[in-house]
Amino acid sequence: MNVSFAWRHFKTVSKHKWIVFLLMRKCGYPVQGVAHDLSKFSIAEFLPSARFFQGDRSPIEAEKDAVGYSTAWMHHKGHNPHHWEYWVDFGENGEPIPARIPYKYVVEMMCDYVAAGMVYSKESWTPEEPLRYFDKVRDGRHFHPETERLIRVYLKEIAKSGVDRACELAKNKFYNYGNNYGRYNGGDAE
Repeated sequence: MNVSFAWRHFKTVSKHKWIVFLLMRKCGYPVQGVAHDLSKFSIAEFLPSARFFQGDRSPIEAEKDAVGYSTAWMHHKGHNPHHWEYWVDFGENGEPIPARIPYKYVVEMMCDYVAAGMVYSKESWTPEEPLRYFDKVRDGRHFHPETERLIRVYLKEIAKSGVDRACELAKNKFYNYGNNYGRYNGGDAE
């Protein structure tokens, strides 16, 4: 293993985790922010990610390009409920059955999108980037309709009013998301 890549990967993951923590704290979930992506420091994830480190994109994508799949990603998505894959089951015929993702994990997903964009795009990051990214990858993903509406509400708010405003809304559970969530029954999800 290239020690330089391992060190640079460690620094990249740490920077990402720090940004997610700051955002999750603003959203009212500081402990969840601390726990975010801890599995990236496990041997199952760290070693392959350090091996495929590039600095300007996820090493998971580089591993998929080189090998056809990512062992780090298979471990990561199964241990981190802020990823949509964690919440998808499959029927007898192989059809995906997406479950409604709990509110706190949707908020963490939003923070994860923002932090990943900031880390990889660096100075070129804009508040519109998380929504553009979501729209770009949307067709290959499976979301419960209510979950997708909530994601879009927050990503549109980031694009329109900025990350701080979206965090404020998330903290106050501005969007009514099922039972026992939110005080506001609105939000432009479309």
